[in-house]
Amino acid sequence: MKARALLLLMVACGGGSKPPTTAPPAQPAPEPTPTVDEAGAAEVADAFVEVLATMVQISQGDDCKAMGTSLGQLFDRSQPLFDQALTLAHDPASSKLLVAAMNARSAEVDPLVEAMGPGLVRCKDEPSVVDAMERMPTLNL
Repeated sequence: MKARALLLLMVACGGGSKPPTTAPPAQPAPEPTPTVDEAGAAEVADAFVEVLATMVQISQGDDCKAMGTSLGQLFDRSQPLFDQALTLAHDPASSKLLVAAMNARSAEVDPLVEAMGPGLVRCKDEPSVVDAMERMPTLNL
């Protein structure tokens, strides 16, 4: 973009009497590998626990269609969190910290998973719940 702006500026100002030469396209800089420290990993893990806690609240309702809609909305809102975690998982140091942070929360996570089970089973035949659960972002660390 800078090269194009510079070229446009040169053309606009006359650019000298030589014909413009074309430079080989610049190689894009490699994207920096995101890293996270222990506090950052803890924030991501806490956000996952919040998603699970919200799933528990949603799964307690009796209206299966509303459950499916609410789950879909939750997953849409939480997609950036899953994208961030997936990106961090590609960095070995960040991945190790994230796994440790998630493991440290297993005492919170396991009961949440169990608590949402009955509601999800009760509504397992509702198409909107099936669709939402198929779209549910997952993270395998």
